[in-house]
Amino acid sequence: MRFLIFLLFSSLSSSLFAAIALPLSDAEIDTLAAKKEWQDLLHYHGVGAIKGTGSQIDDPNFFLAKEGDQDPAAELKASLAGFLQGPSLSDTNQAAQCRYPARFFWLKKQRPDLPLQQIECPDFDPWFAQINGESVYLIFPAAYLNSPSSMYGHTLFRVKKKGNDAPLLDYAVNYAANADPDDNQLVFSYKGLTGGYPGVVSVMPYYQKVKEYNFLESRDIWEYKLDLTPFEVQQFVRHVWEMQNTQMSYYFFSENCSYQLLTLLDASSPRLNLADEFSLWAIPADTVRVLKKANMIDDASYRPSLLNRMSNMLNQLDDEHIDVAKALVDNEQLDLTELDTYSDQDQAQILEIAYEYSRYLVARKKVTSSYLNGRSIKLLSLRSKRQRGDVFTPVKPPALRDDQGHQTQRLGLSLGSRDSKAYSVLEYRPSYHGLLDPQGGYLKGAELSMFSGSLRWDEAESVEIDTFSFINIRSLAPKNALVTPKSWQVNASLLRDHTIDDELVFRLKGGAGVTQEVGQSMFSVLLNGSGSVEDDYQDGYRLEAGPEFKWLWYGEQNNLQLGFEYLTDINLHNAERRTLNGIWAHQLAPDWQMRLSTSHSWYEAKSWNDTSIQLLHYF
Repeated sequence: MRFLIFLLFSSLSSSLFAAIALPLSDAEIDTLAAKKEWQDLLHYHGVGAIKGTGSQIDDPNFFLAKEGDQDPAAELKASLAGFLQGPSLSDTNQAAQCRYPARFFWLKKQRPDLPLQQIECPDFDPWFAQINGESVYLIFPAAYLNSPSSMYGHTLFRVKKKGNDAPLLDYAVNYAANADPDDNQLVFSYKGLTGGYPGVVSVMPYYQKVKEYNFLESRDIWEYKLDLTPFEVQQFVRHVWEMQNTQMSYYFFSENCSYQLLTLLDASSPRLNLADEFSLWAIPADTVRVLKKANMIDDASYRPSLLNRMSNMLNQLDDEHIDVAKALVDNEQLDLTELDTYSDQDQAQILEIAYEYSRYLVARKKVTSSYLNGRSIKLLSLRSKRQRGDVFTPVKPPALRDDQGHQTQRLGLSLGSRDSKAYSVLEYRPSYHGLLDPQGGYLKGAELSMFSGSLRWDEAESVEIDTFSFINIRSLAPKNALVTPKSWQVNASLLRDHTIDDELVFRLKGGAGVTQEVGQSMFSVLLNGSGSVEDDYQDGYRLEAGPEFKWLWYGEQNNLQLGFEYLTDINLHNAERRTLNGIWAHQLAPDWQMRLSTSHSWYEAKSWNDTSIQLLHYF
């Protein structure tokens, strides 16, 4: 019924508004409509390789004027007419003051002389009172490589309630793609890259998002308090009301969660111009840097993931205590006999890690045992009866936050020699992070980049494409005493194959295995499969499979990598490719790194050495 009323109101709005005498001249309206704040409220922004004109909002229901998505003056004129007409409507919720409270308060502040009447809104007023915003926090969940939409991280807002000291009871403001749950990961990625999904602003209890990120996906969360005035906080909340369920095309790299959340902030204050800092793409960590550059960040707090809390506890227990805790969860019948032989503090530690382990299993759906939910509650009850207070040293926050790590773009120059022939390579990576890049602020053992490439010059002074990577992902997640996450990698690239005279081939490669972390070292064993396409191959393609062994060491200024890979040609059973490589990476300055690389490769009767020195700049 409300929808029908809204359609009727929209269809009649032009004629009704035209009959209302406006207290502003066309020149005054044009002056106001040209203001940045008004155009921010209409989301007149541009980003991406192909920038559109007008508003980024695709939903015609967001505009009062037919041409409001392209003509800010027409939308201002229709809004002013609506504000003057509003109190006479039979359904007050459809009044312009109730549908567009941020516009109303902005115009009222710009021209206090206008006869604009604030009215009671049956839907908006209780909602606004329930949010009761006092301050706004930017929330940054760390990267999650197992989800295409969250590989670079994510951002959302938490609106703190006045007088509330329990953050989980605040409200979260989120912007995300409204994806079809039946789409597979390939379709999801394609639609996300091409704007095939509508993006929607939503409001929900903050504890729901913490559960999703901290527990279901085991992601660390950083919370940044934003330096906003009370009016800006209220205006932000008002604009969120305007934007709820309004559709905008969602693009993974440009008009994404981080970018559109910045446009919400821009619409809340005339002093902010955050979204215009991005021209081609927006990465969550970079949006935090933009806020920091604008002096918008007051302080930051750290909320470790469930997996990190478990790892921290495990580091403080011996194997015997861990075995007891594991048995309390894994055995269907709860037996406390062995637990009772320990001291009160030891029991508290065992029960606490057992409780966290049971929550992890439930959250990650590792098991379907019906007893597990009840077991979690029982373990929590038993823990509450033991030693009070903390029995573990809390997780130490990372030395560097995500926004304090290296910049996301990378440019590199290499000088090298292969088979005594010199060459040089110029590479560019738009984003994001590699295994040997400086680790501060990034996931250890993680690698992610898209659409990176390089050019090669050789002694013959010819220039050619050396590589072009469509997608490159590695997730070397270390196991611990309780859980063994899967390590995996996938790469789709054009690259030169030295076994067929450096012809440019397309290769799709992937693998899975396990990683063990010992001190500052990580050891990975993966089983890889590779498919390459080129006319010079027998049958036009080559299929290979085999193991890969990798050792990584991370230090303050130096990172090391040693690796060995063995691949056998599935079609040509006597053709084997073996590669032994080593890389030393040294951080020269916050955004500069030098690398020395060497490798030795064998294929059938051929073998060759490749040595290079590389200078990398992050910006």
